[in-house]
Order: sequence, then C-alpha cells, then structure tokens
Amino acid sequence: MQIQVLKVLVLDADASIQAEGPTDSAKTMGSSSLIFCLIGVVILLWKSTGFSAASRINVALSGTPIQSSTFSNLGKAENAIDGNSDPVWEHHSCSSTAYEAKPWWRLELPGVYRVSEIQVTNRNAARERLNSVEIFIGNSLVNNGNDNPRCAIINDDPGCLTQTVKCWGMEGQFINLYRSFHVANALTFCEVKVYGEPAAPSMSIQKMGRNITLVGTRLCWSDALLYCRDSHWDLLSLIGPEDQEMIDELVARAPFPLTSQLWVGLRRSPLGSSWFWMSGDPMDFTRWDEGSHHSSLCGGTSSRKPSTWRQRSCEEHLNFICFTGLTEGVKKLHFYSSTRENQIHCT
Repeated sequence: MQIQVLKVLVLDADASIQAEGPTDSAKTMGSSSLIFCLIGVVILLWKSTGFSAASRINVALSGTPIQSSTFSNLGKAENAIDGNSDPVWEHHSCSSTAYEAKPWWRLELPGVYRVSEIQVTNRNAARERLNSVEIFIGNSLVNNGNDNPRCAIINDDPGCLTQTVKCWGMEGQFINLYRSFHVANALTFCEVKVYGEPAAPSMSIQKMGRNITLVGTRLCWSDALLYCRDSHWDLLSLIGPEDQEMIDELVARAPFPLTSQLWVGLRRSPLGSSWFWMSGDPMDFTRWDEGSHHSSLCGGTSSRKPSTWRQRSCEEHLNFICFTGLTEGVKKLHFYSSTRENQIHCT
C-alpha cells in the first residue's frame, strides 16, 4: 500500500502554525489511514489504508449471543445475528430484552478477535431504545462483560437505521451492547455485524509492575503503535538494563518466528538527532548498536543477542512489543488519526 507524506507543520513558541511542505515523496507504509503525529512541537501528516481483506468477514454469524432477559419469543437474542437486517419487529428478526433496568446483549465470538468495526441496525419503530447504548469489547465476564473496555456510545440516528462504529482493532472475545440506566426499558435492535480478524498470536510476561507482550504479527511502526494503544498501553519503552534483560527472556521463549528487529516506542525528532519514548518515559538508558546510523525516525531492538537498538525504516513490517502498567504520572505523546474523528457513521 502506498503512502504520501502530505506536509510537515512546525509550531512556533506562540503556537502559530508554519508550513514546511508539502513534499512529493511517496513511501510504503502500514494501514493507519491519514495519520498525523504530534511529537513535541512537530506534526507529521500521512495517509494509508485500512484492515486486511479478512477483516471484512462478518464474524458475528459464527458467534453465540445471550441477553439479560427476553421479551417473548419474537425477541430472541439470536435474531440479532441471523444475517437479516429487516427492521420490522413483526417479521421476527429483531432481538429485545424485557423492560428492565440496565439491560444488556452479549455476543461471544469463536475466539479473540481484533475488531475493526461493528454495524448495528435499529428497529423502524421505538427507535429511541437504542439511545445511550454502550458497546464494550474484551475478554472478561465480570459484570456480564459490561466492565470491558468501551468502544463507543451510540444513539438512534434519524438519518439511518444502520450505523457503523469504528473500534480500531480493539481485542476481545465478548462484545456487549449495554444501557446503564436505572430506568426500566427494553434494549432492542435488529442486526449486529462484527468485522475483524483473529488476534495475532502473542506471549506476555509480568515484571516490575509491567505486563510486557510480544506480538506475533508484523506491522509498520505507526500501525504497531496504534495496535498497542488500542489493545494495551503503548509500544514498549526500555527505561533500564533490567528491561532489556526482560526482553531477552521474552524473546528466548517466543513460540513463533520473529523478525531480526522488534519495534519498540523509539522515535526521533525529524528536526534533530534526539530520540524519545512515545510513552513519555525519560530516555535515561540507551543501548544503540555502534553501527546504527540515525537516518530514520523509528527505532527497534534486536531479537537476537547481543540485544542492541537500531534505527529502522518506519515502513518495515516487524514484530513488536507492547506494555501496560506503571503509567501513573507519565503522559504519552499524542499520535492522531483523522479518520478516528468520525467514529460512528450511517451505513
């Protein structure tokens, strides 16, 4: 897939914007779609495409639905994944709970998936019952799955019956639609479609208050960053020699083949030679390879001993390492995708 660098914007001390472009260079990148990255006072803009073709399969059809209660035989939970988007209640293709406080509907997928988007078709009557419905994705069944990470909140759209919600690769086996109101009402809709692909193989270890996850799929640096931020906290930052030793231990146990370099959260300012962690952690520890020349903006760590850091072309598709934990007081650097501003739209 091709990507064109559109423009580099530099913010001066008074926060006015000065354009330093556009450029006419074309590069091959990943699948993040019109991204711009705020790095200190620098904004980078570029564009690319979306998920793989596999993510266009409606995996809801192979899932198992359940709901908090059922309003007669007409409103069975499985009606919402029968492949029929007919919005007419009397045609027996819509689900509905009974009138109750905090109603929910849950879909169990056949495995853990990275969910790119969810489509929800409302009924053509009593449409307000879809207002303030939260969509959750995750692997926990605590509170019936309603404590999992939230993808979005949807409301009835007078302009359409079917809405598409972007979930940006959130991972989970359970998808919940939930209304948290204490006022009794039914939760009802006519079809739920889920598009995504099986989550990449991964393995994790926990050390020093952090959960470190080595991901088996291979992505360009920007897509790896977004993957980690969607499903974990961030691309890994290595803040001491103990972290590097932990990576050596993780890599040695990997049950899947790895690229020679692994993406971590290393990033260089395009206006200078200084490197920083996207997570916002301080750069108090380095382990650069003596032969590494800093001509690229992205950096990784070796998957083979001796484990050292090297700059890599940001377009390379490499395995990568995510982490969660020990984030209190740390403010990660922003990385924006303009397509994520329009998370919900009519279909």
